Amino acid sequence: MNIDSIEQEAIADTDTIMTTVVISAVASQCVLARQMIDVLGRPGIDNDMEFIGSGDRWAISWTEPKLTLNETKTLVNKAIKPKWELSSNWKEKNYGNL
Repeated sequence: MNIDSIEQEAIADTDTIMTTVVISAVASQCVLARQMIDVLGRPGIDNDMEFIGSGDRWAISWTEPKLTLNETKTLVNKAIKPKWELSSNWKEKNYGNL
């Protein structure tokens, strides 16, 4: 999965910010949902996350929790990238130079 874009938009006449992340190369929206819940919490309790999309392209929007762009990018990367993939030398350590 890949982050295509992250946008934040102020909602008029409120102090609320809408965050929208577009993710492509999604093999399973169920896996994506589970991974996003793992980092943002449960919809309706910890946040107001909404998923819109089909196929391999999905947009996730929320107003809670309030995060900066950098915090959002870090959390979404944590959600969509397996822990082993975040290790920059994982392939080399486990498979050498293939």
